[in-house]
Amino acid sequence: MEKSIIKARGKNDLAAIMLTSIFMNGFETGGYQAALLYIAHTYYMSIGTQGVMASIELFATMIAPVIFGRLADKVGKKKVLMLFTLCRAVSGMVIIVAASKILFAIGIFWLGFATSIIQCVAIAGIDDAYPRTAHKKMGITTAMYAFGALTAPLIVGIVIKAVGSWKAFFAVDVIISLLLILSMLITSFAPREERKDIFEARGEVNAAKINVYGVVLLCLIMFIYVGVENGVGFFLNGFFRDCIGSERGYLALSIFWFAMIPSRILCGFLTSHRKIILTVAPAGAAVMLLALAGVTIEFPAFLTVFILGIFCGAVYPNVLTYAADFSGVWTATVIAAITVATGVGGTLATAAFGFLTEAFGYKGGFIILAMIIAIDVIFAVLVVKKKSKTGDQLYERMH
Repeated sequence: MEKSIIKARGKNDLAAIMLTSIFMNGFETGGYQAALLYIAHTYYMSIGTQGVMASIELFATMIAPVIFGRLADKVGKKKVLMLFTLCRAVSGMVIIVAASKILFAIGIFWLGFATSIIQCVAIAGIDDAYPRTAHKKMGITTAMYAFGALTAPLIVGIVIKAVGSWKAFFAVDVIISLLLILSMLITSFAPREERKDIFEARGEVNAAKINVYGVVLLCLIMFIYVGVENGVGFFLNGFFRDCIGSERGYLALSIFWFAMIPSRILCGFLTSHRKIILTVAPAGAAVMLLALAGVTIEFPAFLTVFILGIFCGAVYPNVLTYAADFSGVWTATVIAAITVATGVGGTLATAAFGFLTEAFGYKGGFIILAMIIAIDVIFAVLVVKKKSKTGDQLYERMH
């Protein structure tokens, strides 16, 4: 193992594969959100049904880590990542040939199932391979997800105009997934940095143990945050069409994800200020959701969505830096637990938001989301008040 570490030290080939995998997860999420209106036309879905269909994928992301969450820690991350990347490619093929709503639902369920495991393993893989720089890499990691989600709606718009079918988007997903599998096959998953110094810096604490209380708080934060993020993402297009009178909702969705990129990258360089950022981010998101509910003109709506994206973008990377501190050696297990929480939040919020929109309209739905994400401020305060040698004190001692 030591020789493998020394041999691989300084190489970013593994990071590139992990980051591309995460990019593709964001790509799939943003593309599905942007294509939902067109998918609804193909299969004759109401707004409420759209919410249910969107939640099917999110439900899969919830149960996948429950079933396979610890698998990567036991049998190896390379095997698991390759297997579920292949599953993602196959599920994309099912979606492409789906002639009915039921077959599409099966395909999107397995797509969500696969991407959920990929997300857990890729993030844990970066944490394991680069333990000394994992905190800084988490900003880039989550930015790649946002970059994928930003790119996808633009691709959806292009393929709709070029070939007249949203299914071409999923064909792109399939091709890139297959190329990723080939890249994984020829790449070593050996650690790129020493982990010994990390454990020595932890001193009194047992680095192998999971900090359960801290992980639970992080799960609660992500449960709420991802629920709100998906509520915005899946229905922003419809909001622009019905409330703003604009057909450029797909552009607003790209702006939302675009704003997360600089936000998340900056978080990677501002980890020493993560206490403040993690607390302020959900509060700012709540304020901007209230503002969005009151906007009726396109340009101010674009600006509001951009600022909302900046605040939303800061939540995930800071949660992951605390997750790295609280996980001990069980990185994939902890990331799996957090992913389950995101799946539950996303499933419930997306399904509910479709029906809330039918009852209260898009504006009323956004007001409700604002009140929900404000609760995250409480959990964030509890996280940053947590006194742990595996938290900020460790970071300060190592940097």
